[in-house]
Amino acid sequence: MHNVKGIVEYDGTNYSGWQRQTNSNSIQQTIEDALSTVFRENTRIIGSGRTDAGVHALNQVFNFRVGSEFDISSVQKSINAILPDEISVKSLEFVDDEFHSRYSATSREYLYIISLRKNIFYKNYSWTIFGKHDFNSLKRTQELFIGRKNFDAFSKNTDEIDNAECEVSYSRWFFKKDFLFYIIKADRFIHGMVRGIVGCMLETSRGRITLDEVENLFFSEKKTKSPLWAPASGLFLYKVNY
Repeated sequence: MHNVKGIVEYDGTNYSGWQRQTNSNSIQQTIEDALSTVFRENTRIIGSGRTDAGVHALNQVFNFRVGSEFDISSVQKSINAILPDEISVKSLEFVDDEFHSRYSATSREYLYIISLRKNIFYKNYSWTIFGKHDFNSLKRTQELFIGRKNFDAFSKNTDEIDNAECEVSYSRWFFKKDFLFYIIKADRFIHGMVRGIVGCMLETSRGRITLDEVENLFFSEKKTKSPLWAPASGLFLYKVNY
């Protein structure tokens, strides 16, 4: 039995998210259907994590097991020939039996893109914002999210999460021409976390909440939520580290 690791990029605009669901077009199911066609047997994959509807990935990792012998380069070409234009398997490789795309991961990184003007080429891959913003406040606010903290306030489905603690090791904004880029790295992420963080920081740049109010979200006993969730279109799973 071979254990195979794959890296895939996808445009999540027209998909219900990564996870296979009943009566929906998920990324996972689309890849599994392609693999099953190539191997002529039912093939299931394990993803490094879930992405929500409309969220994209530059380097999502998955693994699967198959018993038959095959040429891995030929299989990759065959899969990509079947997959729709929005999904591309960037690489396949044989890995140790112990490798698990989710549980073997040590950290994950997300990228969020904001466009500062109407841009027709990035409408599906960024959040377009207008109006006045204090972008220096983003630099100050980014530091508040580093460390091991309870991100309950930045989760959309608190009742479904047993543990909202995550350790963020990197949180930084970059500015380039008409775009803002935000990269965050953590040992794990909970549902809605990055979009809640980005939305919250944008509210500070608008002067609608203060840095103290942001910091208080980590200690709120009333389960106060992030004041704003950034749209899915600007979010990318950037990298999974092992």
